[in-house]
Amino acid sequence: MDRQPAPDFTKAFLVSLAPLVFIALVAVWVILGLLGALGVSYFADKGITLLGRRMGA
Repeated sequence: MDRQPAPDFTKAFLVSLAPLVFIALVAVWVILGLLGALGVSYFADKGITLLGRRMGA
């Protein structure tokens, strides 16, 4: 029984992997950016509240 060799899908895999890696990196960038924005806004709110209390408003 003669078998044909398996097709080489290496190039197709690498081409498909590139967009997936790009999407994953963008997702990480978005999550870290969102966490950073939440942190900055939280500390800005606390700072403004503290300044308001000190100024007697």
